[in-house]
Amino acid sequence: MVKVDRIAEPWGSRTPYGPGESWPTRVDSYLADGLTEADVDRWVQSATILHSNGDGLDIAVKNDRIVGVRGRAVDRVNHGRLGPKDLFGWQANNSPDRLTRPLIRRNGELVETDWDTAMDAVAGRCKELLEEQGPSAISFYTTGQLFLEEYYTLGLIAHGGIGTNHVDGNTRLCTATAAAALKETFACDGQPGSYTDIDSADVIAVYGHNMAETQTVLWTRILDRLAGPNPPQVICVDPRLTPVAKAATVHFAPRPGTNVMLMNALLHEIIGNGWIDREYIDAHTVGFDELEKQVKAYTPELAAEVCDVPAQQIREAARILGSAQRLLSTVLQGFYQSHQATAAAVQVNNINLIRGLLGKPGCGILQMNGQPTAENTRECGADGDLPAFRNWSNDSHIQDLARVWNVDPMEIPHYSPPTHAMQMFRYAEEGSIRFMYVTATNPAVSLPELERIRAILAQERLFLVVQDIFLSETAQLADVVLPAATWEEKTGTFTNVDRTVHLSEKAVEPPGDARSDLDILIDFAHRLGLKDKDGAPLVKWSDAEGAFEGWKECSRGRPCDYTGLSYDKLRGGSGIQWPCNDEHPDGTERIYADGQFWAQPEYCESYAATWSPARRSRRPSTRR
Repeated sequence: MVKVDRIAEPWGSRTPYGPGESWPTRVDSYLADGLTEADVDRWVQSATILHSNGDGLDIAVKNDRIVGVRGRAVDRVNHGRLGPKDLFGWQANNSPDRLTRPLIRRNGELVETDWDTAMDAVAGRCKELLEEQGPSAISFYTTGQLFLEEYYTLGLIAHGGIGTNHVDGNTRLCTATAAAALKETFACDGQPGSYTDIDSADVIAVYGHNMAETQTVLWTRILDRLAGPNPPQVICVDPRLTPVAKAATVHFAPRPGTNVMLMNALLHEIIGNGWIDREYIDAHTVGFDELEKQVKAYTPELAAEVCDVPAQQIREAARILGSAQRLLSTVLQGFYQSHQATAAAVQVNNINLIRGLLGKPGCGILQMNGQPTAENTRECGADGDLPAFRNWSNDSHIQDLARVWNVDPMEIPHYSPPTHAMQMFRYAEEGSIRFMYVTATNPAVSLPELERIRAILAQERLFLVVQDIFLSETAQLADVVLPAATWEEKTGTFTNVDRTVHLSEKAVEPPGDARSDLDILIDFAHRLGLKDKDGAPLVKWSDAEGAFEGWKECSRGRPCDYTGLSYDKLRGGSGIQWPCNDEHPDGTERIYADGQFWAQPEYCESYAATWSPARRSRRPSTRR
């Protein structure tokens, strides 16, 4: 049981270890007041969805209610540890404010109804608009909170069935920079590093990432390295004096909005001092000469003036980065939510690239997410991209996806880039988008220009569907509200930021008439009458495991290959990292080993790193 106040001390006690050693196990748990483990009826395997770490845990159930959690000692991500959100977040499932019945708008008011009435209204209006205007009238705005199986089903419905290009999610406002930076540098999404790189790194660079408060268990791993022999040096870039900054060897507190200048100066020093791996650069990258030319003018003195940091501090950090034998770099909102976000994040990638520090223990990059399921939005096509990192501008990828789905390639929208969230709302404002299906997010609170966004959502001509667990501000504006099950009330998988796939088993029933997001989406597809080209139902599964098997086939041969995984393989043990296939049956700890990248034009997700010379300034890109 928890023996300290984990709100006041979120990282718990230290278990020091040295470089190359395995992180010691420490099992954290929390049960409702007065209960002991002997009182628990059963423990159900899961992992947390409340932050991007995806900590493995077991759910305690008594009298068919969740009463606590316990860390999974065997899990590769957390070795039994749990953070405050893991320990206490499950209590929200029992909130009396949960939606329990569908709601439909009648005479201006939301009133309770039954599922048939609600779903007939949703599917009926969607079909009317498809006949009247076509797929361009339909849009989907989703979340970082669903399971892989639900994202894939949503992507199939939107792209393969309805044929709309208007698909995006709230990750656009959060960590979309992560995917953009990875595609610009490596021509494909997918995190190069692994959490286990913390165990071997001699330098850990944390850029705009308050890991101590956003991924408490991951920071605990670093704290344990810092408490052990031969601790790593830490570089921190954050305007605030965070716990990470206090533990850092070098802490930069740059003027907000000057991250690119700082990164250029660091690269200026690293290149200027010859702290590069020229053999690796020549063999595995393009654009280095242009990078060198672009950063030549960005001296530490210039950056010191612009960023308001000491020039000597820049030199010291560059020396540490330039002499590292094993460098792990992480990036989060301090870079993503700032000026020139993608350019700054790409420059982080470039430091690891020009040092040749990728694909080896302790050498990696983690462009972080906000939730462990945000990776799945990108993999499965629920953020607008095509499933399994297929390239929307590569006709052979479209044909292959059409084969998997058994549809005509021309039915899959690929005539332009996916419509991003703010453009979707502009189209709704103009009246071309007439139907918006919002799942597990609250744009009436989270988007910029809220007065305008709320007016758009409240338009009489926009049919708004909201699928959620609470009556959010967005749900209050909806025409139909669909009550959903949440984590622990349904079965599915999700993938964290270092590509670890976890299985979460259903522990309890959802409240009232609430249903899983997957069940609702399958019902929607069937009521729309979506078929493949042979006349069979487009969505061919009826449960989560069937959806996972469908996704496996979609991912076959792609970078995020899941074909070696199964629910049975994920049960009982640790999470497993993709790609997992015949070649890598136990998963893949880190990608891009030996300079093997996914940047070939016929294979890559994006041509940005292979066919766009104008975009190579400051950004060497990879080639296989």
